[in-house]
Amino acid sequence: MRKNVMKNELLLSLWIELKQLIEPLCEGLPIITDEPGDWRVETTTGRPFLTLRIQKSHVGLYLLAMYYHQHILPKSIDAYLFGKSTFRFHSFNDLPLEGIQEIVESARSLIGSY
Repeated sequence: MRKNVMKNELLLSLWIELKQLIEPLCEGLPIITDEPGDWRVETTTGRPFLTLRIQKSHVGLYLLAMYYHQHILPKSIDAYLFGKSTFRFHSFNDLPLEGIQEIVESARSLIGSY
């Protein structure tokens, strides 16, 4: 299997901060990938839960639960949503930490219903 190639090393510090914020909220869930710039977590039944990955111009947070349950989206991170389940973060400026925690907690509470 080919190792993930980080697309933009300049975003690594942002990725680390986001991972440190989200990781405690995923305690007990299987970590599938844990490499700099690429962190993937599944549910205990093997369904995707979230991916935090460095892309060319942003750090993407992908939450499968959002695809099926868009009502859990906090207004504070609405501007960061692209598509149905992808959030894009470009810098530390005005990073909505509480909104990110809230969406991950809400997504975790929905495990088993998507």
